[in-house]
Amino acid sequence: MDLSASNELVPFAEATRVEKIGANVYRVNLVDSWCIGTVPNGGYVASCILQAAILHLAPRGQQDVLNAHFEYLNRTETGLAIIVIEDVKLGRQLSTIHATLYQRSLLSKEPWITPGSTRKEIAAYLVMTDLSKEEGVSLPTGFSLKHPIPPPRRPDLVALREDRDPHWAQFRFPKSAPLGYARCLKNCVFYDPRGGQPSKYVIDKWVRLASGERFTNATLGYVADCWPYVVEAQRPRPKLAEEMQRRGELVPFAPDARFWYTTVVLNVETKKALPADGVEWLQIRVQSRQIRNGRLDLEVLILDERGELIALSHHVNLILDSQRNLAERGSGSSGESKMANTKASSMRKAQSHM
Repeated sequence: MDLSASNELVPFAEATRVEKIGANVYRVNLVDSWCIGTVPNGGYVASCILQAAILHLAPRGQQDVLNAHFEYLNRTETGLAIIVIEDVKLGRQLSTIHATLYQRSLLSKEPWITPGSTRKEIAAYLVMTDLSKEEGVSLPTGFSLKHPIPPPRRPDLVALREDRDPHWAQFRFPKSAPLGYARCLKNCVFYDPRGGQPSKYVIDKWVRLASGERFTNATLGYVADCWPYVVEAQRPRPKLAEEMQRRGELVPFAPDARFWYTTVVLNVETKKALPADGVEWLQIRVQSRQIRNGRLDLEVLILDERGELIALSHHVNLILDSQRNLAERGSGSSGESKMANTKASSMRKAQSHM
């Protein structure tokens, strides 16, 4: 499947809509257009949990995520999911909560889950606060996006939106790209330096949401995981691979190999809250320190339009054959989940013909 296989675009606000159904229980419907193959993007699901956390601690005025740690225990799937939150420690300045996302054999009322059948998919710890009330020592650190081969200067964002900036251009996905099955990529519009990245080891991009929505604090989970594709920057071209083989050199992987960069652990630390009405543009820098034995680390810096640091993110990812993603799932999904997903899909199809 390639990126042109579906024209469906579900806005972030709809795709992450969370409903409170109990004192500490929330329900969300994971949608297909935010998937990589058959699996919802890990950052997208993290954003769903962030939405639940924000809603959960809204009465305490602690709607900013200071730090979040996500453990991906099993593959999630489209359809209904239940998020159960435990108040670990509620404080005046900081509150710590534990969130667990469940799927399969879900019930329509308490206790919501079926012991022995319902599966824990993601476990998370989140530290929540109100960043507007932070005060204390502030010192300069000299931080900036320095690199031996820096990207072009900051773009004219008005011109960039129309793809006429002289230094940056919209990234367009070839229909035959190895990442063609990652439908979640359609939800962002990516911009790269004209002529390509200056370095294949450090990736700089400007991004905006394809739906026209603005980035908010809840989107940071998805933004942190929207481009975990550092391996793709070193994908060998077919002719180069042939030349390397003739010279007896090791080709790292086949030019047409399709990988799934599954998230094992995702951490997000917020440095600065975004405005309540959000921002249109964000800048990201993605870098891996080591790619070895099918495992990679990922560091993601997220900055706003003025170059101020918004968030840091660190990942542990595995590099798996894409067939692991596309393989048939075992039985166990609840009828409620299937019905809800079918209904949501039918509604979106009907709306697309209106």
